[in-house]
Amino acid sequence: MQIAPIFSDNIVLQRDRDIPIWGSGTDGETVHVTFRNVSRETVVENGVWQCFLPLQEAGAEGILTVSSKKTSVSFKNVIVGDVWFAGGQSNMELVLKDCLNGLDEVEASTNSNIRFYKPIKQAFVDDHLIETEKTNGWRDCRPETAADLSAAAYFFATWVNNRMRVPIGIIDCSWGGTSISCWMSEEQLRKSTAGQRYIADYAVLVGGKSDEDYERDMAAYFAAWRAWDERVQARRKIEPDVTWEVLNVECGECPWPQPAGRKSPYRPTNLYHSMIRRVAPFALKGFLYYQGEEDAVLRYDDYAEMMYYLIDQWRTDWYDDELPFLFVQLPMYASKGDVDAGLTDKGWAVLREQQFKVSKIIANTGMAVVIDRGEFDNIHPLDKQTVGFRLSLQALKKVYHKDVYADGPVFRKARNEGDVIRVFFDNASAGLKAIGDLNGFEIAGGDHVYHKAKAVIEGDTIVASCVDTPHPVYVRYAWIKFGPTPLFGKNGLPAMPFRSCKEDL
Repeated sequence: MQIAPIFSDNIVLQRDRDIPIWGSGTDGETVHVTFRNVSRETVVENGVWQCFLPLQEAGAEGILTVSSKKTSVSFKNVIVGDVWFAGGQSNMELVLKDCLNGLDEVEASTNSNIRFYKPIKQAFVDDHLIETEKTNGWRDCRPETAADLSAAAYFFATWVNNRMRVPIGIIDCSWGGTSISCWMSEEQLRKSTAGQRYIADYAVLVGGKSDEDYERDMAAYFAAWRAWDERVQARRKIEPDVTWEVLNVECGECPWPQPAGRKSPYRPTNLYHSMIRRVAPFALKGFLYYQGEEDAVLRYDDYAEMMYYLIDQWRTDWYDDELPFLFVQLPMYASKGDVDAGLTDKGWAVLREQQFKVSKIIANTGMAVVIDRGEFDNIHPLDKQTVGFRLSLQALKKVYHKDVYADGPVFRKARNEGDVIRVFFDNASAGLKAIGDLNGFEIAGGDHVYHKAKAVIEGDTIVASCVDTPHPVYVRYAWIKFGPTPLFGKNGLPAMPFRSCKEDL
């Protein structure tokens, strides 16, 4: 008898719902599971077993014991609380030690009521993955263990733990540079036209390349990457706060993308099998998700459709079609090259709109707006404190049902008033405010030609005008890859970017 590798000492079990415990064994073998003086038993069938512990209250460390006639294993320091799955790409992956004031945050991280589990990062299932999983396990937060925890997830956990006073577990499951297609099964991807395109396009990149060809290409890639990284680290020793703009000029841009191959983490479906399926259906409170950068260049129009299938996949795998799904809208970002080109690419703006669409049409979702926290020429903004805080507001409001402000102003409608256009918002009853000059608004007439607009706050509305647009019909705000985001609600949360005409880019 064996138990799934996610079970270990220091584990956090989900409170107030049945808790699945599962593993493998010999057909006919009886398995006993005991926790807090409650026991359940099941029989191995077709090489696997699963049983459910009944609802448990939060707190109170204990011992989880799983045994059969020949084998017994006990896990110590088991605690009950809320478990959140944190997925996505590099901005979810960015670790605590590398965030804003990261080393100080690591030193202050001691909290035995925040614990995390990081699935093994490998893009395919083989004997090496299975053996490595046996040495993996849950860790409680302290300076010796927390440095490589997702910073966004850590700050989320800290805020929720402080407010709810229950232990928080994080399943930290992300991989930088991955598209949304990496985190679903092939069966799920083939349900949509967009998903089919992901599969077909990557198959073209692989072509007839063998696994040996891929491994040779990856060896050359890693050699180039290590040389680049050595240049970057040497430059940072001279000037720790050197900007990416300078690094890109002096050290060259980071080698990207990686070579394509059957075993690549960037191949659609791979990480679904090697990471998601290794932890499902561990009982959860909900999902956290921070992804989209990789899909914002060519696939932004498909993103709402792809998110629908992702959410459906994960909820199905966790046997709960109502599990909360909280995610981060992309912030502002542009490289120096984007700025030099005139910021003509609107893919990030459209993808943000697609994310907002998901938050409106799919039940039990919430979107944290961080449009104001982006950084020029750095696709990995370091302020993950704000990201975690705003995700926690979504959870406190929409999952824990606390009386908090979770959303800033959201565009409701625009109305022409002669030579000006008035913009109305939801979530703005307390009023609006500007941090700095109220830039970022553009208006257009019936010709759909946009001009920068002068904007003025009037109560809970914005009045925008421009001498070049005497009869304004359409308005948009922060509809750009990188630009000013000065509009906030008086609740302190930023206004969401928007366009009143969905046909205009």
